Amino acid sequence: MRRLSSSLKRVSLRTRLLATLGLWLTLVLALALLLDLRGAERLADQAFDQALLNNAVALAARVEIDTDSDLDVDLPQSAQALLQADPLDQLFFAVFDGQAKLVWGDARLAAFVSAQPPAKDVSLLGRLDGQAVRVLTLHRQGPTKQASIVVAETLNKRLEASAQIRARSVRLGLLLLVAAMLGLHFSTRRILQPLERFASQLEARQARDLSPVAPPGDTNESAVLAAALNSLLARLRESAAAQRAFIGDTAHQLRTPLASLSLQIEMALEDLATDAAAPQAQAQAQAQAQRLQLMQSLVARLQRLVQRILSLEKASSEAGSGLPTQRLDLTLLVEDCAAEFIDRAERSGIDLGFELEPAALEGWPGELHELLSNLLDNAITHGRGPIVVRTRTTAAAVLLEVEDRGAGLDVGLLPELFQRRRRGAASQGEGLGLFIVKAIADHHGATVSLQPGKGGLGLLARVSFGKPPEHGSASAKSDKSA
Repeated sequence: MRRLSSSLKRVSLRTRLLATLGLWLTLVLALALLLDLRGAERLADQAFDQALLNNAVALAARVEIDTDSDLDVDLPQSAQALLQADPLDQLFFAVFDGQAKLVWGDARLAAFVSAQPPAKDVSLLGRLDGQAVRVLTLHRQGPTKQASIVVAETLNKRLEASAQIRARSVRLGLLLLVAAMLGLHFSTRRILQPLERFASQLEARQARDLSPVAPPGDTNESAVLAAALNSLLARLRESAAAQRAFIGDTAHQLRTPLASLSLQIEMALEDLATDAAAPQAQAQAQAQAQRLQLMQSLVARLQRLVQRILSLEKASSEAGSGLPTQRLDLTLLVEDCAAEFIDRAERSGIDLGFELEPAALEGWPGELHELLSNLLDNAITHGRGPIVVRTRTTAAAVLLEVEDRGAGLDVGLLPELFQRRRRGAASQGEGLGLFIVKAIADHHGATVSLQPGKGGLGLLARVSFGKPPEHGSASAKSDKSA
């Protein structure tokens, strides 16, 4: 039972509707056809009974009183042969007087003289020499005599007519059932189509998109469904906003003491460099300098981690805000972002170069700034110079590339670097930079890939964006639609 109930729960709503409505429709249709079958058989019986009655009336018209006041039947042999000329059934006749004495015909019908048919029936069902017959008795009262005319007929025509009626009812029932099921199928498909489109739209949504949804149709049920879902999305937005605010506040609060701590370590290192001139303090100063340098590297790593958290929070905030995209010049975006890394690259002895060709796209500037910042930070931290940032437009896409000339990575490991906290064996990073890049690229419908640089040295990160529509064609379309 549990397996059956669990399997039923996985059945689609359309299948449930078709099964339920089809079952009830089949029952109602079967009942209607059964009633129609009984009615048709009743009408056929009445028609055959009327034929029996016509024969009895015709025979009663041939009953006469002879010269000695006895009943007599004046039925020529030709007329009798005509009445009994049915190829399917046998017809039996008999005439009895008021004392049930046979006057003319088949004496075996004497048992049915006084028999009365059931209510609402003209004839009754009986047996004659082992075979079923339908019997009709007609009583006639004359001035001095009473006559009873009994007519019996076998049931072959009735059975054949009943079989034909049943076959016709079955064929008609199957035809109606197939037509009704087809109507149900197309009707439920049309009725449920907005819900299926609604489900597809929800499935195609980005996981971070918590903006309200439109009702899937113009029915009250659709409005109730959309309202309930929007209420849930509103609560999720509030919860996500609270989490992002907490992460952002925490990261911002950490930045100030970390910057102060880093400054104090630098000042302490400078003081040690000054004090190290004394011969007796040289060894102690070197040990302290090593500790401070280790502390400085740890603080720098912690600062990068805080910056990663801020980048992730900013990208999530813009992705879930529901703001429309903007048409952006990618070259200007690269220039603005790269200005933040030029000094750092110089301190690290890395040449930061640019090969910028015209490139325009639709996107969110804050997210794209974080994407490029993470790529540059990754190249400066883990790569070696020179670093080249490229933008260009091809026939199919808008490309952004950041290439360094470092030691490179194992080719089989490259696709895994987009996973959270996945990094190379020699990396001291947090494993979040490329994860953030992948998340932002997915939000823009772009693809990001990693491959070895020129000559197999270094790393080339490439982000491929879809080309935006031309302003002229878009305006032309809008004018045409207007």
